Amino acid sequence: MVLFKFCEKALAAFVALLMLTLVAMVFTNVVLRYCFHSSFAATEELSRVVLSVLILAGTVLAFWQTRHIAMTMLVEKLPRPVQTVLVVVVGGVMLWCDALLTEGAWKQAAMNLTSSYPLSGLPSATVYVIAAGAGALLFAITAARMILVLLGKIVPGDFFGAVAPEYAE
Repeated sequence: MVLFKFCEKALAAFVALLMLTLVAMVFTNVVLRYCFHSSFAATEELSRVVLSVLILAGTVLAFWQTRHIAMTMLVEKLPRPVQTVLVVVVGGVMLWCDALLTEGAWKQAAMNLTSSYPLSGLPSATVYVIAAGAGALLFAITAARMILVLLGKIVPGDFFGAVAPEYAE
């Protein structure tokens, strides 16, 4: 449990660092363009990469903390056995989508290993490797939640829940 909390805090710090980096890069480039009529050419490429990684890392963090968007009005009104069946069905679809993301991103990474961005020189596979990792983490979180519901450790509503009680304030 301590390891999970540490990983969550590390991921949150990573997301915050990415956000700070993105803001600093874009702000610096704007100041350079308007005040000095020049800019860092690679900033445009790097800001796209940082934004992509920020979105992927933020997605994993939001899903881990159950801060994602969820429509639970219907699910909450159903009896618990039906909710459990829905967990299996919806969870299966989610696992399939996570597997597709992981596999597709990994294939794209393999295809782009030899190419790089023209200005920064960063490998083109960078974003795809991060996307494959994000897909694998989303798969693991979904599978773990499904198992917890099927074992009766958490209620089915927690699988679908949009906001955990500790974050609802």
